[in-house]
Amino acid sequence: MLAGRGFFTAVVLILIALTCIAFAKRIERERRLLRKLRENDGKVSFADLTDDERDTAESLRAAGVLRADRGRGYIHPDALQAFKQKRIRFALSGALVALVLAIAVAVILLR
Repeated sequence: MLAGRGFFTAVVLILIALTCIAFAKRIERERRLLRKLRENDGKVSFADLTDDERDTAESLRAAGVLRADRGRGYIHPDALQAFKQKRIRFALSGALVALVLAIAVAVILLR
């Protein structure tokens, strides 16, 4: 019984870590693309972007932060401010959920 419990604990902790890494990677890609947009006066050509940057640009476009027009992307300044606030709340709530899950696993393990 203890071996199964240890294996389950390891699996849950690994899933928590992988989820945190995935969210951190997504937030970092968004940050890099937004920095690139700011450096180019709020516009960028989609042809100059890498595949990862295109995926990120698409998610930003779906969020309403980026506007696409004739192969170029433009920042929506009003939507950008709201997006940054939502992103911070998302990151903090994700960290809190990961912490609560890790504590719950530790409590279950120590019982």
